[in-house]
Amino acid sequence: MIVVVLMGIVAASVIPAIGSVQGMREGAARDEIGRMLEVTKARAIASGAPCGLQIDLNESSLTIVRLSEAGSIVDLTDPLTLQTRSVVLPSVYTGVTLEAFANGDGVSGSGTIWFNYEATPHTRTSGGAMEATNSSDAMIELSSGQQVIVHAYSGVVEMP
Repeated sequence: MIVVVLMGIVAASVIPAIGSVQGMREGAARDEIGRMLEVTKARAIASGAPCGLQIDLNESSLTIVRLSEAGSIVDLTDPLTLQTRSVVLPSVYTGVTLEAFANGDGVSGSGTIWFNYEATPHTRTSGGAMEATNSSDAMIELSSGQQVIVHAYSGVVEMP
């Protein structure tokens, strides 16, 4: 009888905790996206060269890229670890994936949010050529429904 009571108490306390762990993962993934966007902007400002956050919806991955001196798009490497600055969300935040991405030019699907030396968000061709300054906000949505917004013109990152 005591065992049944103890099992009931354990079950009553563990089940709500499981739900809160998933909520924490979702919030942490949203914060990770916001942090990566801020690092991308800061790198563009510091280097004077365009940098972008490449968003792959199929892999639920984010990779910081830059425009090389030759004009090609290359992955940005961390100066300390020499590793590519990327994250695959489901491998770090179990159960969280990228659901949608709409860039500031209105195009949906996988793509890249670029920033220039003034932190202005813009779009570029797959070859790295400048297309246009974003005329609308860019939006990244997670499977949980949480969003990260990059405001047009200012590049302000918002996590409502």
